[in-house]
Amino acid sequence: MISTANYENYEQLLSEGFTIVDFYSETCGPCKLFSKILEDISFELPFVNIVKVNTTYFPKLGSDNEIEAVPTIFFVQDGKILERVVGVMDQDEVVEKIGTYYYG
Repeated sequence: MISTANYENYEQLLSEGFTIVDFYSETCGPCKLFSKILEDISFELPFVNIVKVNTTYFPKLGSDNEIEAVPTIFFVQDGKILERVVGVMDQDEVVEKIGTYYYG
């Protein structure tokens, strides 16, 4: 499932379970590519929570999370950041991370 974060729901969306957080900008080409990858993953693995954060509309969420470049991806478990990756990941890399963190 893909959710869109804003100032009011960000913490709640990350608070329970395993979540992939995608910090992106609408004008970022690599972000659009990664968005398609996340859509495919959401279709193939519907149990994975995906949260998208538009840093153009919600810049404070970006600055609060020390986002310096987009896309930046967080892998989160119960509100705790397990790993952060800057740049586009391919689908196999993301699925491997899901396996490591979700099942590991």
